[in-house]
Amino acid sequence: MGAKVSERFKIIGIDCISCVYAIHGSLAKLKAVEDFNVDIPSGEGVVVYYESLASSSDIYRAIRDAGYDVYKESLVLVIDVEIEEIPKLENSLRRLIRGVLDCRASPVTKTVKILFNPYTVDRNSILSEIRKMGFSVKEISEEELVEPGNYGGKELLLKLTSFILGLVAVGYHVIGTLFFEPPLWGSKSLILGFIATTVLLLNRRILVNGFKVLFRGTPTMDSLVALSSSITYIFSLTSSLEFLPVHQEFFEASAGVLGFIAFGKYLEEKLRVRALQNLQKLLQMQQGRVRIVRGDKVEEVDVSKVEVGDVVEVKSGERILVDGVVVDGWGYVDESTFTGEPIPKLKTSKNRDYVLAGTILASGYIKVRVTRVGKETSLYHIYEAIKEAQFFKPSFQSFADNIVGILTWIVIALSLASFTYWLLAKGNLDMAILSAAAVLAVACPCPLGIAIPMVVSIASIKAVQLGLIVRSGTVFEKIISVDTAVLDKTGTITFGRPEVKNLIMFINSSKNGIMSYVCSIEKKSEHPLAKAILRYCEDRGIEVKGLESYEHIPGMGVVGSVEGRQIIVGSPKLLEEFDIDIGTARGIIEKIGGEGSTPICIAIDNKLIGLIEVSDKTKEEAIKTIEFLKSIGVKTIIASGDSSKTVKSIAKTVGVEEAYAELRPEDKAELIENLQKNKRKTMFVGDGINDAIAISKAFLGIAMGSGADISKEAGDIIITNNRLDTIIKLYNLSKKVKRKAIENLVWAFIYNITLIPIAIGFLYKPLGLTLKPEFGAIAMILSDISVILNSITLLKSN
Repeated sequence: MGAKVSERFKIIGIDCISCVYAIHGSLAKLKAVEDFNVDIPSGEGVVVYYESLASSSDIYRAIRDAGYDVYKESLVLVIDVEIEEIPKLENSLRRLIRGVLDCRASPVTKTVKILFNPYTVDRNSILSEIRKMGFSVKEISEEELVEPGNYGGKELLLKLTSFILGLVAVGYHVIGTLFFEPPLWGSKSLILGFIATTVLLLNRRILVNGFKVLFRGTPTMDSLVALSSSITYIFSLTSSLEFLPVHQEFFEASAGVLGFIAFGKYLEEKLRVRALQNLQKLLQMQQGRVRIVRGDKVEEVDVSKVEVGDVVEVKSGERILVDGVVVDGWGYVDESTFTGEPIPKLKTSKNRDYVLAGTILASGYIKVRVTRVGKETSLYHIYEAIKEAQFFKPSFQSFADNIVGILTWIVIALSLASFTYWLLAKGNLDMAILSAAAVLAVACPCPLGIAIPMVVSIASIKAVQLGLIVRSGTVFEKIISVDTAVLDKTGTITFGRPEVKNLIMFINSSKNGIMSYVCSIEKKSEHPLAKAILRYCEDRGIEVKGLESYEHIPGMGVVGSVEGRQIIVGSPKLLEEFDIDIGTARGIIEKIGGEGSTPICIAIDNKLIGLIEVSDKTKEEAIKTIEFLKSIGVKTIIASGDSSKTVKSIAKTVGVEEAYAELRPEDKAELIENLQKNKRKTMFVGDGINDAIAISKAFLGIAMGSGADISKEAGDIIITNNRLDTIIKLYNLSKKVKRKAIENLVWAFIYNITLIPIAIGFLYKPLGLTLKPEFGAIAMILSDISVILNSITLLKSN
């Protein structure tokens, strides 16, 4: 098992032996911890573990999972890191440097934030290890850290301005060349030159990135755009300033191409900024006022004033705004924010159960000792993970980039060949320069910028008719290449609401009569299982009788009196507490539980009368969708926060061989990351806040329309009709979209390609013909019309 290490931690929030047991239980799940001792008054403890099986990061996470925290310090570094290097950097820091608790690197802000245990490692040691990895770093304060997305509004404005200027340049050139001379046509060189200069400056990022990947030998569409627009701009500028012996200008080509490309990026960026704005709603779930208990007094303060160690009280129906452990009382807490499951969990002071900010106390009364506040809460960690995931996803080389990448080399070769031919074979420098620039000018048409966005826009309209909202332009390409589908259970495969599945009677009596007693006592309960039973009675018009007495037994059920008869409705354990024999029903109870359903016992006058089987109903279309995914070779997995028994039962019902249960939000995200590290192109479908990180990180993220706003904003697609089989329709539509996109690329290039022989100079000697502005204008108009008309035909497809 390797060497044992002993690491010292200062644990925050611990105050009794029950706290120690809770942490010990969480650490035991790692199967790497040999010993754990802690001094309760000081919170200082020592964990002895096998370093080959766990790391400081794993110990830290286990302590947090128990509802507590550890004292830690942070280190923020500026580091030049690419997306591809992030997993290796993060894993190396967590695994190789003992004492590193967490690490988050961002290719957007070019920073890495490291949390470390100061009892184990110091910041200088961490800096030294990072430099040994080959990274150049600079330490900054947290106040200097730029949040991703803070510049979104400015970027949007610049891209939109580029598009408008490019459109003006193209329109001005076309009108003046083919129709009539617009105002100031005599100064067209100055006007178009100024516009082209402005557009190039506004899009310098596209130019830099385009040339960067071109020099790496892997050109994309940005590479062709950068090459064409910059070279034609330089040629036009030097020509207009009469530095060249030839006089020909292509300013409108530079401005037009970059403007149209910027518009496509504007649409993508707008969706991203909107997602970040909606993400702020997640933080609102831990904002507000709380009541702090100090001795016999209760003081109401803003949650920002709460400190670790304070005790806050929470009443039924209130949202919990801090992370902590229950030190007094009991209650049912709705944890669907984190687990996605609709049934609240019982939390008691006896067990020192933990509660998390963002959850709701459905019923009961509790006092919570605060262990984490503000940016340390689990909810804030989810917020940070979703926000960062909005800015980078698994790399994806679109087929458009593949096609344009090949074309880029062809264009460069033709341009160089033309220059070489006229200079060396004909000795004509003027024609050599003109032909080389002309080839680049006509090889990258303006419609290239809208060839794909146009068909995607039309397809997005078509998708709405099918019950889908498409939020990313790459969706139609990605779904065709997906090879793994991970599905959330609750709300995705199932309806996410418990329903009465079956009613079993052990006596010869009217079911409606027995259920009348049951519903009469359950009407006072707020528990989701009670509501399911009440819906059953309402749907069948079953009479609800007067209630004479009522008592709720936490975690077990309810007891009451109706028409002088004692009614008990609850778990088998509750009946045992009243010495009621469940006898032969035990086998049925175990069978129901083994299938993932909940057995609810009915006892009248101390005798077992029947059982109610309650479960979350599976959607009919789920089986059909999973069968389709299998038929196209997509591996299907279920990932749920529900219990192992329930998840296994649902997986068997829908025909899925691989299923994971009891997953937290970060566990689902980790599952996605591990699949994608193994080169799997993964689609994740979910609906809850707990699914948002996984949706964001997935190669293709899909959110159900009935789900939380956060998950919908994180998704590339929203299924508005909440039918899982809509994915089948999306797949079929995407096949047509790809065909239309290829056709559009052909139409975007075809007219301009016909001009390449003229640009090269094939007709110069026999006819004295060179590339003229009107030729380029005609090609531009025909390309635009062809792309638009071809895209519109998609609306008529079935």
